[in-house]
Amino acid sequence: MTELYLRLLDRVVTPILAMLGVYFFLRGHNSPGGGFIGGLVVATAVQLQILSRGDVAVRQAIGRYLHPILGIGLLIATGAAASGLFAGTFFKSIWLKIPIGPFELEIGTPVFFDLGVFLVVIAVVTSYLLGLSREDHRWFP
Repeated sequence: MTELYLRLLDRVVTPILAMLGVYFFLRGHNSPGGGFIGGLVVATAVQLQILSRGDVAVRQAIGRYLHPILGIGLLIATGAAASGLFAGTFFKSIWLKIPIGPFELEIGTPVFFDLGVFLVVIAVVTSYLLGLSREDHRWFP
């Protein structure tokens, strides 16, 4: 049975941590932050879920998605790194400028690499935290 204050804290802080993690991810290729830090912040939100709801509920909700997220993140990161070969060398960044009305969206391979790292960090750290929170009743009477 989880404590009432943890469930209340979970409802308030988890969305804030998730949005902060996405913010760190989005600003990371130009400023401090990026996929790794953003992934750690989102994994912190998942840890708060584990503490407040229990590991079984979180494992049932997101456990089956962790390995596919890990694989997709690895594919995106290695694809972004390998796409630099088209520009001459491995990890060479390629930038596209997409006009959207009066604005121009500039997106490149570093953003996709950060996205891959973001997904891998979320999946690995969440998987690790779920493994740590699993109760093993063999050792306790």
